[in-house]
Amino acid sequence: MLVVEDEPITLSALERLLSPEYRVLTAREAKEALALLKREKVDVVVADLRLPRGSGLELLEWVRHNLPGTEVIIITGYSSIKGAVDAMRLGASDYIPKPFSVEDIQGAIQRVLEKREERREGIGEEEFEEVLKALLHPMRRKILRVLNSGALTFTAIWKATGARDPTSVNFHLKRLKKTGMLVQDRSKLYRITPLGREAVVLMDSIWKLRGS
Repeated sequence: MLVVEDEPITLSALERLLSPEYRVLTAREAKEALALLKREKVDVVVADLRLPRGSGLELLEWVRHNLPGTEVIIITGYSSIKGAVDAMRLGASDYIPKPFSVEDIQGAIQRVLEKREERREGIGEEEFEEVLKALLHPMRRKILRVLNSGALTFTAIWKATGARDPTSVNFHLKRLKKTGMLVQDRSKLYRITPLGREAVVLMDSIWKLRGS
């Protein structure tokens, strides 16, 4: 686990709290955190929204693009609720408003680890139904296959799918985002999520049998 917090007292308190149960790495700025993530295997990142030499959102975007199996929990002040919303839109696993209690931080970590374990075991029953509904439309299947090769802008997705109407492409992108299979970062690039990649594997097996 990596905890990224620029306030020494808060960082020290989180390290003491989590160390008995987890292997805890710490960093006080975004650049230092990135260096650690490039050389250490980390399951969960707990990062403050505002950091020196970068930000929690920039760190989140990097993790989502490069470490799709790593969960990210964002810590935010009450004055930064908009930032928390942005973090969830970019794929944060959870966010914790300041001031937070021991139960808040432990509960958030437990929830994301449980969700991570569920994903390892495959798509859950409810997710499976939602994924199937989303994949019934051929345009959504095209979009997922296109994005499975890398992040793209809306225009690039539209051209790659061969659709005539950009409005239709936008509608199906929103549908895929709603089901958690895609995210859009601050630079407007669309990226496939771990759930989206599982959906690609699922549709390749199912639709081959159906001849789609």
